[in-house]
Amino acid sequence: MIHYKVRPLRLEDIPDAIEVALCSTYQYSKESLESWMKHDPEGIIVAVLDSGKVIGICATVIHNNDVAFGGAFCVLEEYRLFDVGNELLTRSLKHVEDKNLGLNCTTDKLLIYKNRGFNIFEESWSILEYEYLGPLNTDVLSDILPAGVELKAFQDSYLEAIYAYDRMLVGYDRREIVKANCKEPSTKTLIAFKRGICVGYGCVKINIFYAARVGPLYCNDQNVGEVMFKRLLEQTPSAKGLAMCTMSNNLIANGCAKRMGIPIHQNLLRLYTKEKMFVNTSKIFAQFDVDFSPF
Repeated sequence: MIHYKVRPLRLEDIPDAIEVALCSTYQYSKESLESWMKHDPEGIIVAVLDSGKVIGICATVIHNNDVAFGGAFCVLEEYRLFDVGNELLTRSLKHVEDKNLGLNCTTDKLLIYKNRGFNIFEESWSILEYEYLGPLNTDVLSDILPAGVELKAFQDSYLEAIYAYDRMLVGYDRREIVKANCKEPSTKTLIAFKRGICVGYGCVKINIFYAARVGPLYCNDQNVGEVMFKRLLEQTPSAKGLAMCTMSNNLIANGCAKRMGIPIHQNLLRLYTKEKMFVNTSKIFAQFDVDFSPF
């Protein structure tokens, strides 16, 4: 028998929470964990022993009045027989109330989540998860932009253009988390403009495995996405590898990873509690954050 309590993640918990995440292959960075915690202070919860040690973590982040997204679910192996995971999941589901909750899962977990009310299954695409440690060969990627397109490094003055593009793509306003993501200390952001109009943006940061975590990377033209992908990676020369999640039907994004010799780590399925969310997957080169955001 163990004594623990479940409560919202605190800043002082983050080192321990990362140690839990390192037992698996989660893609987020320390800074992104902080940003999502501030976005929804009760959306990321932890199981904590009386000693203060974090033994499990789970997220169900509320995006707006209708949408929430879950992920980052992990319990230290030695505590998995003590119902810690069940308690975390139950509390997380209660947090989102009657909102449409989405999550990603592997095939072997499909029945578990269906029994928890995730009965809506996305059939037209899945999520390809790339998690690779090793040298990155960006020489195989194109550096030629289409005529009239330019890539610019992030400035605060570009935020309104980024917000407008992001909302047009995903269908709701994410300005607070978009701003937080772009302004994280380790994040590098590029914005694509054509005749003064934002036609895409992309970010890279160093994650908990010291890999280059690419995402979001959104663009109208996937040839622009390839150039942006290359240039973002070149801005993180100290990276020990690559972490990225793509849509299975985005052929150019997945083709880039294949040319770089990076294998698919996992194929994730998308489930919802109420209804599917629709998005133009051809514009999603890399997802925002696979554990906290639907796209």
